Amino acid sequence: MAIGNITRGTCAFALSFIALSSEAQAASIFDAWLDGARPLVDIRARYESVDDQSKAIGATADTLRARLGVQSGEWNGLTALVEMDGIWDINDAFNSTRNGRTAYAIVADPQMAALNRAELSYTSDYATSLVIGRQRILLGDQRFVGNAGWRQHEQTFDAATLANNSIAGLTLTYSYVDRVNRVYGPDLPVPATGPAGAYDCNCHLFNAEYAGVPGLKLDGFGYLLDLSQNHGPASARLATQKLSTATFGVEGSYSQAIAEDLSAQLLGEYAHQNPYGNNPLAFSLDYWRGEAGLTFASITGTVGYEELQGNGTLGFSTPLATTHLFDGWADLFLTTPVNGLADIYVQGAYPVTFLARDLHIDAVKASAAYRDFSTALTTGAGSTGLGTEVDAALEFDYDKAAVLLQYASYHGAGIGLGGFPDKSIAWLQVAYKY
Repeated sequence: MAIGNITRGTCAFALSFIALSSEAQAASIFDAWLDGARPLVDIRARYESVDDQSKAIGATADTLRARLGVQSGEWNGLTALVEMDGIWDINDAFNSTRNGRTAYAIVADPQMAALNRAELSYTSDYATSLVIGRQRILLGDQRFVGNAGWRQHEQTFDAATLANNSIAGLTLTYSYVDRVNRVYGPDLPVPATGPAGAYDCNCHLFNAEYAGVPGLKLDGFGYLLDLSQNHGPASARLATQKLSTATFGVEGSYSQAIAEDLSAQLLGEYAHQNPYGNNPLAFSLDYWRGEAGLTFASITGTVGYEELQGNGTLGFSTPLATTHLFDGWADLFLTTPVNGLADIYVQGAYPVTFLARDLHIDAVKASAAYRDFSTALTTGAGSTGLGTEVDAALEFDYDKAAVLLQYASYHGAGIGLGGFPDKSIAWLQVAYKY
């Protein structure tokens, strides 16, 4: 399995560094790494049931993920990490995108054994850090760059990431990405036009985050994505090229206490997107998001609006995002429709403290959301309804273990009206992390 030029470079750098060191120094490095080493254990079992009216057969997926690795100790600011993913499909009554069961609804958790992370990190005395290798990159709220951690195999990046915190409250981050390792794993898709397991990437990610004022957070970013894939039919390669974009944006959020046990939150975000790199198209698209919320005694309610524009040929794209966090858990809009997407939503969260107390566990949290979807054309034409969705979840936490019950139900506006067929998903998940 190819693990990318930067990951191979990490190993070569580490070996060269140690080889050039004196024998005593090399021993000192390994002694420090071994003495402070700690295991990484992340086990997750999930039952997922999908009723998708666009598919001939619904899906029932029982999957198990064992993510195991080791984090070294520290030697003069230098640390190493290696981590593997093992994912087992306990049944095959679903389309994993790799198992050829295309009549079933999709549950994108293919069976695999894959390298998840392999990185070398250095932290200097000047509030600067460097991470080289296969790594997890989470920028901002992951609306544009994240690890898609909802799936059993997360998205990682073969990259070099430099971060600086020299100015109080300000974090500057730059990543050069050589390869994007997607949630589908290293195997080729079935059929060949299915989602690619990886993108070749000549990508530059810039992010500046300021949190030096109590209650205020500001984020500015520029993400230059030049994406390609070197396998599959020409149509699949062209589809990847069309995701090559230059996106620049800003986000601000503010929280203010109003009275005892009562506070208000505001959030606003804007981004603009143009073609970049090998993208053959011409377009100019905008992204907007606004939220207002209240929190009373840990009970939170939020109303929001999000818009991703489309021009009738393609929609505003976020190919590196953690998309499950946005626009509904039924995952109908992982790719923005060509006529764009507008999402009006109301959501809330409630810590069920009495239940946690009665069960003698750390926490119980209930959450729910209602979403109304429509199109968002750049031409100014009237919007068309795309359906509604209800999401709900209940999570139980005890020490290092967690149990999650989650449900999503999307009701389409009808295919002839631009909507999608109805879809509902139910999850039961048990996780342990050490």
